[in-house]
Amino acid sequence: MTITSFILIALAGYLIGSISFARVITKLVKPEVNLDHTRTHQSTTGEVGTISGIGASTASIALGTKYGGLVVLFDMLKAMLPILALQIIFPGQSYGLVFSIFAILGHNYPIYYGFSGGRGLSPMLGSLLVIEPIGMVAALFVSTILSMLINQPPTSLFLWFPLLALWSWFIQTNIPVAIYTMLLMVLFIVAEIPEIKLALQYRKQGRMVEYNEMILESAPQMRMMKRLTERFRFWDNKKTNEE
Repeated sequence: MTITSFILIALAGYLIGSISFARVITKLVKPEVNLDHTRTHQSTTGEVGTISGIGASTASIALGTKYGGLVVLFDMLKAMLPILALQIIFPGQSYGLVFSIFAILGHNYPIYYGFSGGRGLSPMLGSLLVIEPIGMVAALFVSTILSMLINQPPTSLFLWFPLLALWSWFIQTNIPVAIYTMLLMVLFIVAEIPEIKLALQYRKQGRMVEYNEMILESAPQMRMMKRLTERFRFWDNKKTNEE
């Protein structure tokens, strides 16, 4: 990979990733809705914080699950299709990995919207469906089960990335992809800093039950996990309240 090709792929990834389909679809469906207001949470005691970036979860809250799912699809495709094309045109090269990282950076810090974006989960999923599909599904399944067993569904994503890196490193023995997955984890954690700060604030006040309930209602995938944990009795409200 030459420096010129790296710059061109990185630039293309960033500019395409910067397209915020949450904003585009919201503008088309409900132009009066302000997604910045939607992502702001105010607790019963007056604390204000953000529960997510501007992405599919925010669109789901503002527009409903159907449009939230549409945002997920488009955000996945904006990474997935170019990576697939790069792998077909340049087999054996790392262009897809470079494009993915910069597309996620664009999604999280879009130049078109004052660098205020999402958390990058949808373009990450779209990228991994091409780059590491089996590892993505296996790690996501295991992390989801583990998070439900410990009665903390919101931790599933933080467990997912290390498991995915371990899969790539030891099962697939694909070092470039393992390094790539660790970079994804760093990007996700950095994007989660506002939410982490809010969680620490709630923990300090002894109100983690309220915080967990807020997170579990903030996105379709979290609501689904809550229903699963309740159905299979992993989620124990009494136990969580005592903690």
